[in-house]
Amino acid sequence: MSSQRSSFMKRQRETDLKDKARAKRERRAVKSDTPTTTKGPTIAWDEAVRYVESPMPPASPTVPTDDSSSDSE
Repeated sequence: MSSQRSSFMKRQRETDLKDKARAKRERRAVKSDTPTTTKGPTIAWDEAVRYVESPMPPASPTVPTDDSSSDSE
């Protein structure tokens, strides 16, 4: 009798695993069938970063100039 119980539990476990796998396949199929409208991560617009102008203007950038044309050798 004990062998019948263990074999039933094994069979029950296998059917549970198959059911879980089937449900997982269905969820993946639904997810892959839905078209994506955006190509990146979705942004919550109420939490988006907004540009705020600072009261002080930014310092002028120091760009090195190429004075090699004015050098005379």
